[in-house]
Amino acid sequence: MTAMNKIHKEAFLRRCNELPIHVLKNQIDAHEISLDEFIENGLETSKVEEIRVLAIKKAKEEKKKEENQAFYNQIENDEKEIEDIQDALDTGEVTPEGILENTHIDEELLKEIKSYSQEPYSPKNNEEPLGPGTDIFFFGRSGSGKTCILASIFHYAEDKGLFIDNTNAMKGINYKNLLVEGLDKGALPYRTPASKDAVTYISTTLIDENKKTGKQEKSPLNFIEMSGEFFQEAAKDPDSMKDSIDAHGYLSGSNKKLLFFIVDYDVQPKGNTRTKQSQDFQLILNHLDNYKKALKNTLSVYIIVNKADKFPKHVVDKKAFALEWFMDEFRAVYTVLKAKQEKYNFQLVSQPFALGSFIFKNSYLSSINKEFPKGLIESIGKHSSFGKKNGWGPFSSTD
Repeated sequence: MTAMNKIHKEAFLRRCNELPIHVLKNQIDAHEISLDEFIENGLETSKVEEIRVLAIKKAKEEKKKEENQAFYNQIENDEKEIEDIQDALDTGEVTPEGILENTHIDEELLKEIKSYSQEPYSPKNNEEPLGPGTDIFFFGRSGSGKTCILASIFHYAEDKGLFIDNTNAMKGINYKNLLVEGLDKGALPYRTPASKDAVTYISTTLIDENKKTGKQEKSPLNFIEMSGEFFQEAAKDPDSMKDSIDAHGYLSGSNKKLLFFIVDYDVQPKGNTRTKQSQDFQLILNHLDNYKKALKNTLSVYIIVNKADKFPKHVVDKKAFALEWFMDEFRAVYTVLKAKQEKYNFQLVSQPFALGSFIFKNSYLSSINKEFPKGLIESIGKHSSFGKKNGWGPFSSTD
C-alpha cells in the first residue's frame, strides 16, 4: 500500500462515513489513519463500534495464532506428551490441518495420535500354584522398566512364534496379551500396583527347533513380576512385609530359577538414585538367604541394564559397556553377588536392554527394538533348566 500524502489523507477523512468498514479498517491496520482521527472527523458511532469489534476479533485471532505456533514449536522440540496433543485436538485448541502444516507429524502418525489410549490395566493375582519349569523373577525399583521389559519379551516372542501359552493360568495370559496390545499402539504399560495381590505370573513354553534332530524342543517358563514400590518397601523392612518377596511361596518352590535384577541406567524418577537402587539390591540379595530354596535353586542371576538407548553414542559393544558400567556404579552389589555366587554356584549374566525409540517427551513408543528381546529370550533358553541339560540349538552360543 502506497503511503498517503497530506492532501489524500484529508480527503479520505472527509469521506470516512461514505466508505465501507473494511476500507477504513485497512487504513487503521496500515497505521495511515488512527481510529481517533476518524472519530475527530465525525465517523459515525455505529461504524466506530464495528471497527472496535473487528479489532478485538483480530487481536484474538493473532493471539490464538501465536499460541498455536508456540504449541507446534513445543511439539517440534519434543516438549509435549502424546496425551497433550490428543487433548488439544479433542478440545479444538489446535486443528489436524495446523498440526500437519506446522510439525513433522504426518497423516499416519496423526491417525495414531487420535486413536491412542493407555489402558489402566494391571496384573491380577494368580490363584493357581506355579507349574513345572523355570521360574523367572523380576526385581527392581519403581520406574526401572520391569513391566516394559516383560512386555517387550512377549511382544517379540509372539511376533516370532516362540512361546506357547499355558491356559491353566489365564489371568497371567490375559495380562500378557494386554501388554503386547499396548506396545502395538505405542502405549507404555501402567506401573504395577504396590500390592501383594498384584504379584502375578505368566506361564508359557519356549519353543525352539533342534538343528541336529529337526525336532522341537520345549522349555516351560513362569515369568513372575511384582511392583517396584512393593519391592522397595520389602527391601527397606522385610519383617513388616512378611513373605512379600516370596509372595505366594513362589521363591520357596522347588522349580529352578532365574533372577532378573533390573537396573535403571538413565535414572529419572525422583528419589530413584543409583545409590538407592544399590541399597535395595543388597538388602534383597541378603534377604533371599531366608528362603532355603531360593538361591539354592537359582541357575543364573541376570543384571539387566535397562535404557541402553541412553548409553553414550560412541559405545559399540553395549553388552561389554553394560557390564563395565554396572561393576563400576554398583560395586557393592557386585561384591555381594560374587559372594552369593561362590556359596550357591549360580551363573552371573549381564544384558543391556532398551524398549525402543520414543517421541513426544518419552510418552509414545514410535518403534520397538527387536535386538534386545531376541538376545534375552535366547539367553533364557540357554540358562533355563531345560537349556542346561539339552542346549538350545542356536541359543547355545548366546549368553
